[in-house]
Amino acid sequence: MQKRFRQWQLEKEARRKMTEEMVVIRQQQISEKLLKHEEERHVLLKEREELKEAFTEHEKLEAAKNLRKKESNLEYQDNLASQISFTQTIRGKEAEEKQRELQVQQFAEDQYQTRFRSALERPDVDRAHPLRSYSNSHDRLFG
Repeated sequence: MQKRFRQWQLEKEARRKMTEEMVVIRQQQISEKLLKHEEERHVLLKEREELKEAFTEHEKLEAAKNLRKKESNLEYQDNLASQISFTQTIRGKEAEEKQRELQVQQFAEDQYQTRFRSALERPDVDRAHPLRSYSNSHDRLFG
């Protein structure tokens, strides 16, 4: 019986040691798993921060791009407005010049018509044509 008791104690002690070793191994596994999860969490947080920074940078670049595009469009719009204004100014000046020429022509025509009517109203011609020279007025009339 003593032998059995001793055997039983040895088995009990072996089970206790084995259980303790299992608990230590399991604690190590849990610690390693927790550490791994913590590292993964840190990696995920770092990646999240990097993504956030990349997104912020992308937003800044897009905003700058949109601003440049808007400025370019406004510059183009101003350029077109300037071209339209210049074209309208030129057309206005051309119209004014044409109107002035028409007025000058009309004035010259009016003067011509006045002189022509005046010449027709005077049947007698007292003077010779400036390019012809006649000695008297009688020769001028009858040749």
